[in-house]
Amino acid sequence: MFAAAVVWFALMGTSSPTTQADFVEVPGGEFRSTVRSDAGDGPRTVTGFAMSRRPVTVREYERFVREQPQWRRDRVPSLVADRAYLAHWHSADAAGSDVDPDAPVTQVSWFAADAYCNSIDARLPDWAEWEYVAAADATRRDARGDSSWRARLFDDGTPRAVDARVDSPANAYGVRGLHGTAWEWVGDYASLLGNADKRGSNDGDRLQFCGASGLSFANSDDYAVLKRVALLSAMEPRSTLGNLGFRCVRSSP
Repeated sequence: MFAAAVVWFALMGTSSPTTQADFVEVPGGEFRSTVRSDAGDGPRTVTGFAMSRRPVTVREYERFVREQPQWRRDRVPSLVADRAYLAHWHSADAAGSDVDPDAPVTQVSWFAADAYCNSIDARLPDWAEWEYVAAADATRRDARGDSSWRARLFDDGTPRAVDARVDSPANAYGVRGLHGTAWEWVGDYASLLGNADKRGSNDGDRLQFCGASGLSFANSDDYAVLKRVALLSAMEPRSTLGNLGFRCVRSSP
């Protein structure tokens, strides 16, 4: 892990701003997360920030790897991206005609996603920020009390997801695609489960499964969030998935 961090820092050192995404201001507020934190199960304060209106697209990521070729699949070190990184693209710097350029980019590692966000003077959202905005539907900033809506979120990351359609409405904050066909990295994904660092030890493997993950949840019947957190917590920062993308945020001044 230390070696990967050194390589990642070296790659970041050559970064420069590449493009300007469309961000929407999200006002801060109190929020009760489904994930239990060290502070307990009560409401926590989320400070205002700005979030990109949609996930980073294939077209935007193509531009990033052309401007910063150290992130091409044929040049990126294996310490910061696994062999599946952009493997479905036609070439090292072009997705090709078989990939929708406006679809969320996927098969990118946490390191690569973080580098992209840094290149536009942004960062990956923390889990609390992502969950805070993702709790909204088209009309309510916190729709989680609606059990039927919450049940539909179990299809996140699949073609049946609530936001899978291109014309799906923005949520109450003006943000799109949080519950789409792709999951999304968050900056602090590795700390979502308190004992996640024990994965691979005798009792750590069980944390990759939903039943054990529920032990760290303030609301253990929120299956959609449990499923998302269990998936992210099972990842390594160099890992990629065909339905895992990302978006960026900016802290408020």
